[in-house]
Amino acid sequence: MTTPRENPCVSVNQLGQYLTGTPSLRKRIIQAQKNPVDPQYLRYPAAAQAITEYLCEGRDEVILRYHQRRLLNAQPESDFDAHRLALCAEALHRCLATTEELAVQAIASPADQDPAPLEVAGVAIKVKPEVLLRGVDARGHMRSGVLKLYFSKHAPLDERAGQYIATVLQLFAQERLEQRGPVDPRLVGVFDVFAGRLFVAPRAQQRRLNDVTLACEEIAGRWDRN
Repeated sequence: MTTPRENPCVSVNQLGQYLTGTPSLRKRIIQAQKNPVDPQYLRYPAAAQAITEYLCEGRDEVILRYHQRRLLNAQPESDFDAHRLALCAEALHRCLATTEELAVQAIASPADQDPAPLEVAGVAIKVKPEVLLRGVDARGHMRSGVLKLYFSKHAPLDERAGQYIATVLQLFAQERLEQRGPVDPRLVGVFDVFAGRLFVAPRAQQRRLNDVTLACEEIAGRWDRN
């Protein structure tokens, strides 16, 4: 049993869903963010770790296949654990079928697992990208970016939600990675693993950033009423 969070916060992936969701979905998201599940019941950490290793260790599909077999052959400790292992193995299977979507011309390295959140309108946005990206532009200048993984078998990202998430990712990268080189929107994105789609940061962002601020104001205002 986890303790309810006192201060307003939201994960970047859930914020993307919030910005495009129905009123009932927005209410459920606030409730879920205020009352998080115990970490032991998270479904996809093993799949995220395997995909991160694949991206950062040369993009060799053998890595994904190895982890997929390992998950399928693991002995579950409970019915939930069996379900989680099956979901992670399926996520890696989907990733294997769409690796061309992740063929970014950049060097990947694991990101900090617990970076400080972005603070927007009284809400802590937990971004937590899995991968940092470094590339070189046509003039030979270093460029930086980040990649976030999104896992949901039954709620794929649509174009709007994906672009909202990527916009927040770019804001995060601009605040935290400028010392590694200017942020390139083409190196900033969220990858929907089950859908096999990569959404990169749009060039026009001001309206989306305004929407993000308004959404955070709404989350902060409703936090103590949920």
